[in-house]
Amino acid sequence: MGRTVRLDLTTILEATGELKHFLDLGSAYLQAANPVSQEASEALIFGLADELEDHLRAKRAAQGSATIGDLRVWTQAWIERQWEAFPEEAPPL
Repeated sequence: MGRTVRLDLTTILEATGELKHFLDLGSAYLQAANPVSQEASEALIFGLADELEDHLRAKRAAQGSATIGDLRVWTQAWIERQWEAFPEEAPPL
């Protein structure tokens, strides 16, 4: 069995310069969903974070390793796809 390294998503988002974009995306999702409780809001944001982390793990596994540049490209692509799937009135990145 291979080594498993826990991804620290906040550190990755900060290091790649994508933290603001991820937070903007989360904010837009929260506004669109209009969750009434803190639990619902947290579930939505943590769900987005889990999806991004799964995406990064899959990309890293397929490539075998990842540089900060790889993480940046993969993160940007994931965020862009989320915006493309979002309603048209969502603000662009």
